[in-house]
Amino acid sequence: MKNFKYKEYTAEERTICYEAIAKVRECLKNGLNFNEACMSVSVDDAELKRFIVDDALKIMIAEMHYAGGMELTQVAGELKVPVSKIKSANMEMIEDVKISAAKTYKQSTQGGPAGSA
Repeated sequence: MKNFKYKEYTAEERTICYEAIAKVRECLKNGLNFNEACMSVSVDDAELKRFIVDDALKIMIAEMHYAGGMELTQVAGELKVPVSKIKSANMEMIEDVKISAAKTYKQSTQGGPAGSA
């Protein structure tokens, strides 16, 4: 994937992320679109904020599309985000899951059955 980056948050970054995503959710409930909601979040580290915004969008996609059954085009309309951005974030989310699953598998099978890495 072009420009795809995976980030593991430190404990401090995770706290900042959870607080920021909670604020994004609150702003969305109050009628702001996704970009407006993200602009309301104040995070000093620009790179960290970019990851948080990316993760917030992935969470919205997971909840609205996978859990809620909305089509990706509907998610885009609801959040006022271009469909291409929703589709790209969805593919990145799938990559995130692959990386996390592989990491979890490796950690759980170290010293385990033959064939584990």
